Amino acid sequence: MTRFAPHNNKKQMNMKHIQQFTTGTLALAFVFNLVSCQAPQQQEQAPKTPKVDNLEEYKEGLNENKALVTEFIEAMRVSNVDKLKTMITDDFSWWIIGKPEYLATGGEHDTEYFLGFFKGDELFPEGADFNTTSMISEGNVVAAEAEFKAKTAMGSNYENYYHFLFIIEDGKVKRMKEYMDTYHAKVTFGL
Repeated sequence: MTRFAPHNNKKQMNMKHIQQFTTGTLALAFVFNLVSCQAPQQQEQAPKTPKVDNLEEYKEGLNENKALVTEFIEAMRVSNVDKLKTMITDDFSWWIIGKPEYLATGGEHDTEYFLGFFKGDELFPEGADFNTTSMISEGNVVAAEAEFKAKTAMGSNYENYYHFLFIIEDGKVKRMKEYMDTYHAKVTFGL
């Protein structure tokens, strides 16, 4: 009669459990990946295009929103705070990409901060070129790309590229999200 030593039997049982665990884990991972590939992605999505009863009226609204944004960017370029005040809602908000601990201007801002930012021309005493290069509109959302070029008060050149996302409500800007090269802004202005 062949007899296995007790420690060999335990080793065999442990190996069997390890194999079962490994097989089960791989099967679970496979199922999870299969399900997650089929699950819809939960990301922030742009508002759906509204049902359009009158196509011409809808197009006109899109053009009005784009004209508003063009005028808004021009008012920012020339620091026309009085004009900007008339173009924003009472609950206007401004978000700039970047963490506030890295970039002083990064994060959420209210109307007071926004208008204060555009008062005066201390940063760019010679003015600035701030040109919209492309724009698209859907529903109450306008996306715009722009180039900014100016000489700073310190004498250095500032050239940055921007992407803005505007939310329009009742013919005014309700929210502006701003994306740009944060490193260049930080280095140029010490923000």
